[in-house]
Amino acid sequence: MKLTDYFTYILILLLCAEMVMGTCESDRKLDKVCQCGRRTNIPAFSAMLTYSLTPGNGKAIKFDKVVTNILNGYNPTSGIFTALVPGVYHFSYTVMTEIGKYLVVYLTLNNTKQHSTWLLGPKHETGTTSIILNLKKGDQVAVKSADNNFSIFSNSNMYSSFSGYLISQ
Repeated sequence: MKLTDYFTYILILLLCAEMVMGTCESDRKLDKVCQCGRRTNIPAFSAMLTYSLTPGNGKAIKFDKVVTNILNGYNPTSGIFTALVPGVYHFSYTVMTEIGKYLVVYLTLNNTKQHSTWLLGPKHETGTTSIILNLKKGDQVAVKSADNNFSIFSNSNMYSSFSGYLISQ
């Protein structure tokens, strides 16, 4: 990933965070439009992968280190996020290849492919994607491997991650 791509990605995340958190004047805290008074009720999660993993064809990647899991929608045992609140959500993932190996992963909504990432390079390669989805209560989102032989590289530096949060109800 180029340094400019990294900074662009961070800027997008910051702008999306501003949309989620909003900016409220003190007299609007209970307003339905303003979410500042309800931050603990906004589904959000972020999980990292702390070891290399070969999940298998069509299997969810189980991002094991949960950093944030407001309302516990993400299950690290299954690698699946389940929407407890209907609305528009932003999801992103980053994956890293083993050195010189192919890697194809994809994001699913209720087991239907929504977006794919294909990587190959002489060294470790990193791919990142983001998507906005309109979810109903109970919808499930996961990042899955497209082949039995594909491995996702990670270690204690946590190069691979999966995150999501509610933008609007």
